[in-house]
This record gives sequence, structure tokens and C-alpha cells, in this order.
Amino acid sequence: MGFIKTFSDSLSSSVKDQYLETFKTGSLGQELLVKRAHPVNTNGRNQGSSDIISAGSKIIVPEGTYAVMLDNGKIVDSITEPGMYSWDSSSSGSVLSGGFKSFAGDVFDRFRFAGEVTKIQRLYYINGLEIMNQSSLDYIKCPYPDPFYGNLYFEFKITFSFRIVDPVRFFKCTGKETRVYDFMGSPSSPKTPFLEIKDHMSEALNLCATRDKVPFPKLISNKSKLKDAVNEVVSKLWLENRGMIVESIALNDLTLDAASRARVETFDNAKVFSDDPEALKALVILGFTDALNKAAGNSAGAAVGFAGLGMAGAFAGNTVTSASQPSGGSDTCPYCGSPLPFGALNCPACNADLRS
Repeated sequence: MGFIKTFSDSLSSSVKDQYLETFKTGSLGQELLVKRAHPVNTNGRNQGSSDIISAGSKIIVPEGTYAVMLDNGKIVDSITEPGMYSWDSSSSGSVLSGGFKSFAGDVFDRFRFAGEVTKIQRLYYINGLEIMNQSSLDYIKCPYPDPFYGNLYFEFKITFSFRIVDPVRFFKCTGKETRVYDFMGSPSSPKTPFLEIKDHMSEALNLCATRDKVPFPKLISNKSKLKDAVNEVVSKLWLENRGMIVESIALNDLTLDAASRARVETFDNAKVFSDDPEALKALVILGFTDALNKAAGNSAGAAVGFAGLGMAGAFAGNTVTSASQPSGGSDTCPYCGSPLPFGALNCPACNADLRS
């Protein structure tokens, strides 16, 4: 009688798993990365094992979501586009979808194992949205080999977003329901994927400076090149191993150290005066006025101070004159009379040599 009862139980549990099911989910939002799917049937829900999904069951995948199907522990299919799909590759057939032979085999398998379920089919939804606001509390210190200013040293915080682009690779890393917090940690206690971004920021910034020639003043606004550089340096760890990419990244609270700040200011001032002769004149006049005040209070006597000031003034006058005059010494070409741009060595109209 034991065999008859076991067979009856096996038949009963198999029959209870024959209804075709529908799986759907809302958006996974900014908190969930992986969610196990459960049937939403209100009538006719399978009363047997929750790990049995009959062939022919429907799967609805919303925008911004992927799905992976597991049959007996192995990923057998994945969905990367929104829509409604049928799970026809399940190893558990249903008499309601013409799978009588598979159904009979399931009954016999359960009979052999004393009524226990011998198969597992599971469906998982995976978040395909951009996961925002991954921020650090700690400052990162990095050198920056700027193509114009030379080596600069600064510190900053980062805020970035990421996105899963390969659901199969990502699920192989997690294998279960996963929250963003479980995977990335928190700003005060970041986990490995977050730390990998922080650890490789120096390499990414080096690419921006040496390969992409991004000058320091444009670094903060040039987010696309920075993002590409970060993805390049972490591609082995993120894309190839986990199916993830950095979607955007920003540098916050960026501060130069004192030496770097002084170098930038010196270069910027020199650039202003070299490009604008009027600014150079104003600088010389301001300096001359300051020198007059100092000469009047010279400890060796005002006469000595003004004598030295006279020689310096003559030199300064020559400097201002040369800075405000073109190389040819005139505002117009002495050969054709055309207007000359500042510092011209040849006339743009007649190409005459103005250096003689």
C-alpha cells in the first residue's frame, strides 16, 4: 500500500503544478538590483512546489528590467527587451500546453523520490535602470599631470551612477535577490565594487590628462571623457566580470593644494598679460606708483630712491612701449598702409617683412 500511496501523492502534487502561470513585476526602482519573480495568478495558482514553472507560462518584462530563467540551477535563457514572453524551454511540461509526456515523466520521477520534487525552475528580474547617487564621504587624493600647468595635486569626492548591461553576468555574481545596499554598501561603508572605482580614479585622471589633453579648468565640466576613462580602467572588474558600467561620474569639492594653486594663478596671470597689452600697461603703472611711495621712504634718502626709480622707469617705459607696438613700430604697414595686428612680423595684406 505504501507504493500506491506514494504514487498517488506524486500524481497529486504533479497535477497541482500543471496550471500555466503569469509572472510580472513593477519597476525595481533605486533599491533592488535582483528580485525573484512569483506568479500573480489569483485563480488556479499552482498548489504544488513554488519551484516549478510549467512550460508555456507567461512572463511580462517591463521597461528598464531584464529577466533570467533558471532550470535546475542553470541559466537557460534571458530577456533584455520589454514585452510578454512564453517560457517554452522549461523541463517541466504541462498537460494544459500539450506536454503530457513530460508530465508523465515528472510523475514517475516524483514517485521514485518518494513524492519529492526533483526539478527547480526559477525566474529572476534584474534592474536595468541607471542607479543614481553613489557618493563617497571620504576625499580621494590624486596627482594630475596637466598638459598646460604641469603636475597638480588635488583632492575631491566622487558621485557616480551605474547600470547593469549584461544581466546574465551580473546574476552569476549574485545568484539571489539583491538590494543596492547589499551590493554597493553605503557612503560610510562602501563595498568592493564602489571601492574599485575609488582605487582606480588616479588611473582614469591620468588618461584624461595625458591622452585626452583635458586641462584642469575643464576637468569638472568634461564629464563624458572622465566617465569613459573610468569605464576603461575598471572594465575588467566591472563589465567583464559583473556586466556593469559607470553611467555618469562627477568630482565634488575639488580642492588644489597650496603649491598647485599658486602655480595655476601664476600661469593664468602670465597668460592674461601676454594676451592683453593694456593689462600689462596697467600692471606697470600700478607697480610704478607703488615704487614711488617706497622711494620716498628710502632709508638711504629719497634722492637715492628716486635715482634708482628713474633707471627702472626707463626700462619699464621701454617694456610698455614694446608691448603696445607691433614689431614694425607702426599701427599701419609702411609699404601699403594696411592696418597691422599687434605683434605682426609680416603685413597680412602685402606680406612685407616688418622687422627691418
